[in-house]
Amino acid sequence: MLISAINACVTFLFDALLWPIAVFDPRWAMAAVSLATGVVMLWIFGKVSNQAAIRRTKERIRGNLIGVRLFQRDLGVVLRLQRRILRDTLVYMGHSLAPMLVMIVPVALILIQLSVRMDRRPLRPGETAVVKARMRDGAGFPRDLALESSAYAAVETLPVRDASNREAVWRIRALEPGAGALTLRAEAREIAKRVVVDERWGRLSAVRTGAGAMAQLLHPGEQPIDAASPVQSIEIVYPSLSLTLFGRPIHWLVWFFVLSIVFGFALKGFLGVEI
Repeated sequence: MLISAINACVTFLFDALLWPIAVFDPRWAMAAVSLATGVVMLWIFGKVSNQAAIRRTKERIRGNLIGVRLFQRDLGVVLRLQRRILRDTLVYMGHSLAPMLVMIVPVALILIQLSVRMDRRPLRPGETAVVKARMRDGAGFPRDLALESSAYAAVETLPVRDASNREAVWRIRALEPGAGALTLRAEAREIAKRVVVDERWGRLSAVRTGAGAMAQLLHPGEQPIDAASPVQSIEIVYPSLSLTLFGRPIHWLVWFFVLSIVFGFALKGFLGVEI
């Protein structure tokens, strides 16, 4: 219940924040999220870290680097200065460790939310995709196992069972734009799986799972599958969302981290934070 509540709250917050820019190219959305992330992480770093100690340590490092340049012909002096630089570098890393640990949680939640929006894109009318249903350990394949179509996607095949991976696989075809639910039947139970057909990018729940807390946290789009169900997870293999930079493909993780770091360094003086 706690994981579901966290997922629901964070998902609602991201939906609200991204709603004004949902009509734009996903690259602009990534830029906006990276800017906001850079500002928030910079603010956290400034509040949690010992800013005075970081400033003093960096000044000592800069001074010793200047000394190495000035006394580069005196090997003894250079070695002493390099030892001091190494010592102060370790001190600086120690001052940075606590804020980095604090930032792990919000960054992880941001990455999870971005992954359900930027990793895959919705199906387009006429496209096909694979649906996988994984059984729990020892559950076997129920006799009544079946996947039923929705108004937006038609099931085109009977299930192909892969006993080694405990998976049953179907092929579906997108019909018309919209969002609905495929229905998986197993042991007289019905499990809904959301499917999205759209020309635009947006939030997708590729996997609905009933596995452990970590799996549920990584797949926040839908409520977890009941633990009593023989089905552990259902996945729709959506196409990858293509992001490009100067005509070359770039993964959204690279885009996010590079822009967040650039915005962070660009704004540190404005926010008065020493990093």
